[in-house]
Amino acid sequence: MFTELKTSHRLHAGFILAIAFLLVLSSNRLYHRHFSTLQNSVNSVYDDRIKVQDYIYQLNNIFHSKRLRLIHQEDYMAVSNENKRAEKLLSQFSLTELTNEEYDALNELTLQFGKLKTSEEKILQFKNLDNGNTKISLQGLKEIDKKLDILAAIQLEESKQMTQLSNKALESNLLISKLSLGFLIVIGLALLALIFYPLNTKRHALD
Repeated sequence: MFTELKTSHRLHAGFILAIAFLLVLSSNRLYHRHFSTLQNSVNSVYDDRIKVQDYIYQLNNIFHSKRLRLIHQEDYMAVSNENKRAEKLLSQFSLTELTNEEYDALNELTLQFGKLKTSEEKILQFKNLDNGNTKISLQGLKEIDKKLDILAAIQLEESKQMTQLSNKALESNLLISKLSLGFLIVIGLALLALIFYPLNTKRHALD
């Protein structure tokens, strides 16, 4: 059948096949890029948002325990372990991918935590004296709560943006898939026309 094609038809068929090959290659490249974007978004949501939400939750529990201790003036023996846990969580937090706002809030939180530790040390030294350190510590905890609220809000906003980015990548892949299928159908029909048209022409000529 292909041997009966004229040279011009063969050239046209080769041109169409080349277009089909380039279309498939381009589609594959776009699929790969969009799936990479989707994979990075999913990984980032877990590593930089879900895990960070857990860090914030644990920090919130630690500072809540500190507040109760200051109010009731008891159980000061747990301070050292709490501070070690908080320092580890803050260190893990700092290793995640931070936005500019998140970076500033985390630095301020770390600074407030440092001041809180200084106040706690003074309370441990003079725990039987009312030297104002308890009040200072409680005020510091209020500032810490504000920073934790800011950081928690950032996680929600960033997770939302990453979800939207993932959805756009999926929608783009779906659109490309539909367009590629449409072009391949058109190319297939064009090839069929080039293959069978010369035969039909020849038969009409014989008739």
